[in-house]
Amino acid sequence: MRVAAVIPVYNEGERIGEVVRKSLRYVDEVVVVDDGSTDGSGELAKRAGARVVTLAKNTGKANALRQGFGALGECDVVVTLDGDLQHLPEEIPALLEGIRRGCDLVIGSRFLSGELRMPPQRRLSNLITSGIISLLARRRITDPQSGFRAIRAEKLRMLRLKAEGYAIEHIMILEAVKRGLRVCEVPISAVYAGERSHIKPVRDTLSVAYYILRFVVGR
Repeated sequence: MRVAAVIPVYNEGERIGEVVRKSLRYVDEVVVVDDGSTDGSGELAKRAGARVVTLAKNTGKANALRQGFGALGECDVVVTLDGDLQHLPEEIPALLEGIRRGCDLVIGSRFLSGELRMPPQRRLSNLITSGIISLLARRRITDPQSGFRAIRAEKLRMLRLKAEGYAIEHIMILEAVKRGLRVCEVPISAVYAGERSHIKPVRDTLSVAYYILRFVVGR
């Protein structure tokens, strides 16, 4: 099973090298999408062993992921994770085990690990979107905002992923369910050590709600 990782990055020069090096212990290829960084993130990722796709300006997570998916070579499974070490590359095998058990899309859930010190605003945002996604998907999804996931490459090519920003993670789930893919969650850790977050809970929650509504009405 050939596995590739896609990591969207915006100004994560302090951590991206470590993320790439650790990820390469568990995957065959790492594609880093440098989404308009100004701190040398792309060059540092390249030195660590990643293949780098460079975007001239910051376009947002959704576009960065789509660019990364489009740049992949032949592989069987695609893993996505963030470049700030909130997702531990050492837990990639847990996602791949979900694939081996027959799942098509495996979401790493921070809420299944039993211990989570998530900032309150982000916890509330996740609770709201979890309720919406679970209702629409007709199954419990505890962490739809998690960007740490694995998906079969052939199934990924079936998805349109028409959303922007952080809404892409939610739309991926809804599209997968609509197309009859098997979606499951596995417990993962999450590290919050005072790092800068690009997430704006109110704005991004409203954006997610907008793209979910567009998906529901079929636009």
